[in-house]
Amino acid sequence: LSKGGVKYFSSGPNFMGNDHPYLGDRVGHFVRTWGDKPVWWTSPSGEEKVLFWAGAKGYSSWHGTASGQVFERGPKKIAAYLEELIENKYPYEMVQWRYNIVADNGPIDTGISDFVKQWNEKYASPKIVLNTTDKLFETFEQKHGAQIPTVKGDITPYWEDGAISTAEEEGKNRVNSLRLQQLTTLYSMLNPKQYDTQKFYEAWTNIIMFHEHTWGAHNSTTEPDVPFVTEQWRIKKQFMLDGEEQINTLEKNLLQPLSNPQSQKIAVFNTSSWKRTGPVVLSGTITGKSIKDSAGNKMQLKKLSNGNYVFLATDVPALGTATYEISNDKPTSSETRFTVTENSVSNGKIGFSWDKINGSITSLNAGNSFNYVGGFNNQGLNSYWYVPGMNPEEAVSNGNVKIKVIENGPVVTTVSIVSDAPGANKLERILTLYAGSDAVLVENVLDKKAVRTKEAVHFGYPFNASLTKTTIDAGYGTMQYLKDQLPGSNMDYLYGRRWLDVSKADKGVQLMLLEMPLIEPDNMIDERQTVAPKHKEWKKEGKPTATWFSYVMNNYWHTNYKADQEGTVRFRYALRPHATVKDIEMEKAAAEFTQPLIALPVKKEFSLAASLFELTNPQLVVTSITPNADGTYLIRLFNPEQSVQQTKFVWKALQATSFIEMKSGENQLSTAEVKLAAMGLSEFLLKK
Repeated sequence: LSKGGVKYFSSGPNFMGNDHPYLGDRVGHFVRTWGDKPVWWTSPSGEEKVLFWAGAKGYSSWHGTASGQVFERGPKKIAAYLEELIENKYPYEMVQWRYNIVADNGPIDTGISDFVKQWNEKYASPKIVLNTTDKLFETFEQKHGAQIPTVKGDITPYWEDGAISTAEEEGKNRVNSLRLQQLTTLYSMLNPKQYDTQKFYEAWTNIIMFHEHTWGAHNSTTEPDVPFVTEQWRIKKQFMLDGEEQINTLEKNLLQPLSNPQSQKIAVFNTSSWKRTGPVVLSGTITGKSIKDSAGNKMQLKKLSNGNYVFLATDVPALGTATYEISNDKPTSSETRFTVTENSVSNGKIGFSWDKINGSITSLNAGNSFNYVGGFNNQGLNSYWYVPGMNPEEAVSNGNVKIKVIENGPVVTTVSIVSDAPGANKLERILTLYAGSDAVLVENVLDKKAVRTKEAVHFGYPFNASLTKTTIDAGYGTMQYLKDQLPGSNMDYLYGRRWLDVSKADKGVQLMLLEMPLIEPDNMIDERQTVAPKHKEWKKEGKPTATWFSYVMNNYWHTNYKADQEGTVRFRYALRPHATVKDIEMEKAAAEFTQPLIALPVKKEFSLAASLFELTNPQLVVTSITPNADGTYLIRLFNPEQSVQQTKFVWKALQATSFIEMKSGENQLSTAEVKLAAMGLSEFLLKK
């Protein structure tokens, strides 16, 4: 926010009155903890900050007031708030109080100006100022900015779970966001002059608008079939659909001019700033027995059961391209030997096994005897749990499974585990291991039934009980569960973004997330309404744990979100066991999982320089490159490490004369060394 020019963050949660046990609806302990307590909130690197200020009366404390009623109700309401401020020893001479009438999206009160005028003429103190949020914060900063405390950490929020009332659309929107970010860099690599700022802006707008606030009408659960409700959801869903269509068009416009589906020449694009090896999938329009790299090595080209082909692209240059040729010759490279039994798979590097009755993963190892898997209710990793109601103690799992090996080497081995599942027509769990890979890929395909009674779906990930140190992806930075959470945080579930990691001194497992980012510590959420009159009890604290759940579906909200959801939904994960935790490995593994290599049959004359540029320090990563109409490029660098890092750019296809460090505005030679703080983020405007 700070780097985007945002200095102030005004939070106005819903406010339901002082007699509400939490002051607001589904806000947990946030309002009581942060209301009327302005702070400087710093970024993980400590280099940026915003003035964060949550109004104790939220946005809605004047709900129910009709136009003009402020003359009657206002004086007593103001006096009561003043008494609260005095009782709470509020230390500042200014306070923010949002004013609204009637209800959400209510009309303007045309009498408020006259009320304020009369009040200020009558009373010496307090003075009421009708103001904009910008001006309020600016004035407050000038008067009290030096007095307010500084905090650093995560205020884990409470409202995200509404998003999983429409899990299919939510998952697609998250994937679309990752695709659009990757496409920005791909345009910089392949055709920067074709980059259309306006079209990218429109696609981003649709992604953000789908994620804006709530999903539907106030009566979405009580009258789910009335046109007022269904039409609001149609409009909301359309943002996701429009964004997806725009991204597909942007991708097609970039790649189609290069493509020839009948070509034997294959280009593999790597949008990461480090050399990558990984699988790429090609459509079934190609044919061949092997794939030849630029050095003449002929590698395995495997035809998949669905008719497509897959091969392992090796050492694809950073921010660059490698080309291959389809061959009818036999592979010359040695193939990886998979070991497959009736309930286990190994590629020689890592291996896993599953329970033949319930299908959960019961062992995961990485070349040693240590089992990274623990247990929950006699099941292992990726176990299915359906809560028919609000009590997690009543969670039920799937029935007996049927196993089928879909692919059996040499490039990839894939196992399908199919069963019935409560709340659904069918559950298929697809486990995939590639040759040489250090991670198991997991895809859960759930054919959901429409259920309007309260329900939730979770996938269990109980790790080895010794792995109790949990680190979570927090965007441009990481947070440790419990240690880095600020008071008032949600302890029932957290937002994992792309991954969470459980570890001890020399071992750990990174669980990577794609469609669904919500994670629950120790147990599934308890939504029973045990707090009078009808509210759930939000946890106040947590404890170290090695047991986590992926929280993927619910209909627990009483308003705004959908009453049911049905149809086929996919949830993708990866499990990567590792030795000692290394921040850069976490970041790179997550990027490779969420932004894969891109392969394309290209025209014979296609030619492209191998790499745009490289970094001299492999501990740093480029997260995006954006081309500008004037020929410049905006490069964003991130340091995932806990220590200061320095690097230089090694210019290749992209040659720079100089660059501007955006924060300082300093113009530097293209050979200059740049420094990033621990978990620091910097942007550079590159001039050719």
